[in-house]
Amino acid sequence: MKKLKKYPLTFIILAFIFIVFLIDIFNSDIYFSNYENRTLAQKPNINYSDFLSGRFSKNYERYINDQFILRDNWINLKSRCELLLGKLENNNIIYGKENFLFDKVESIDNKSLEKNLLTIKDFTDRNPESNISFMIIPSSFTIYKDLLPKGINLIDEKSYIENIYSNFNNTKNIELVALLEGKKDEYIYYKTDHHWTSYGAYLAYKEFSKMNNISPVEIESLKPNYVYDFYGTYFSKSKKFNAKSDTITFYDINNIEITIDGVEVDSLNDDKKWSSSDKYSAFLRGNNGLTVINNKEIQGNSKILVIKDSYANSYIQFLANNYKEVYIVDLRSFPYNFNEFYENYNFDNVLIMYSFINLVNDVHISKLKY
Repeated sequence: MKKLKKYPLTFIILAFIFIVFLIDIFNSDIYFSNYENRTLAQKPNINYSDFLSGRFSKNYERYINDQFILRDNWINLKSRCELLLGKLENNNIIYGKENFLFDKVESIDNKSLEKNLLTIKDFTDRNPESNISFMIIPSSFTIYKDLLPKGINLIDEKSYIENIYSNFNNTKNIELVALLEGKKDEYIYYKTDHHWTSYGAYLAYKEFSKMNNISPVEIESLKPNYVYDFYGTYFSKSKKFNAKSDTITFYDINNIEITIDGVEVDSLNDDKKWSSSDKYSAFLRGNNGLTVINNKEIQGNSKILVIKDSYANSYIQFLANNYKEVYIVDLRSFPYNFNEFYENYNFDNVLIMYSFINLVNDVHISKLKY
């Protein structure tokens, strides 16, 4: 009792740790965190090789961190404390003005970018007769520079994109930076996610249509649907406690048939996912290898190939109104030999569309060679 009176704080801390330890032992493991929008680490199996290599200890540490009692509450408390301390970022996500969150990209892998551009250039040079459009999508921090905190110096995407386009003389280059800067007062990028909104995608679709002499569908003629309380990837990384949710808009498209990797599905989007934590993945049913859309209302046999990343998933809902068949390839999960596939079809148009960041980092662009 004398020691307890002499060192009360020490005993309180030890008692707290012991109580939390006991509760944590009997607490049930959680498989998926809606708050972080990811699968949590599960208790690793013990085996001799993992134990000797140190892999088991690393996996067990991840498991303890992910399954710690009241994990979401501790993350929320950390976010509040950091904001009180004046911290302007967390986990490489910048806290911008007007509730915007931005990716902190201070440098890129120039060798990776050069490699991917050479691969795309090789593909376009091998197919000079094809009507190929090239669309590079800027990040939200490029469009909303004025909303970044003072002293934050990010890469100059605009200069990178201009330089890339100057080396692609045999493609129709879809210029988006100036277009989106002119519309930045409208809802063109999500505030908690890295993607553009459906309206941002629509503006890019109209620019593509103009470059290819296509009559774009008027957005006012489409029926909108709204999904509220969307917290995207930037929120999942930063856990900013006072982040404001986004709203997703998607549009109905009738009289279409869709197959994904050869299997027929009943709708363009996965409507069940609108109520999940990963709402954006509902668009186009996620990043599948080969999606084919047949528009039964269009006469003739017009075909377009879209080689893309996830930004296209909300873009296709507009493009599908202009072609009899839309073939959508995501090279990250494309299960076929690309060149054999490409030679089997006579596409009227080809659209290569990537966000600048994915254009740098996507190692699967090399599949265009094979």
